Amino acid sequence: MNNLHPTWGTGIPTALKAVVTPLHPIGIPHPPRWIKVNFDGSVKQNGAAGAGGVVRDHQGNFLVATGFKLYTHVTLTAEARGALIAATAAQEWTTTADGIWIEGDSAVIIADLQRAARGHPPDETTAQIADLFCAFKAYRISHVYRAANRAADFVASFFV
Repeated sequence: MNNLHPTWGTGIPTALKAVVTPLHPIGIPHPPRWIKVNFDGSVKQNGAAGAGGVVRDHQGNFLVATGFKLYTHVTLTAEARGALIAATAAQEWTTTADGIWIEGDSAVIIADLQRAARGHPPDETTAQIADLFCAFKAYRISHVYRAANRAADFVASFFV
């Protein structure tokens, strides 16, 4: 008996297809041969939490999605773990991609990552994330609104 999900090996799971379709924000072209990483964390009122991320190629095509169930009541902790999970998943492309573009909808975590990129990480998790994105030839870190982070939100919420 096959215990694999029906979409295993065929690309994107059906539930994820609606939120990981290729997407390019108007006026912001993705640099060729770069990968785009979106992350998110989710904490519900009942204490359930999850974090995860999505990795896409420079054309916006889905490469991988990953996430984990968390045990925290702190939204910023979940967001930071989402960034760590997504940056870890992106390591597969350090030698083939020209750069990594990290996006999230938490302005606080994005600011922390930008500080870490300048050599001043505010905590150990942010330092770990900085080590991961600094393994690429180049990197970019930017804040996006929730609507542009739907795929990562879906993945994080899946693990709640």
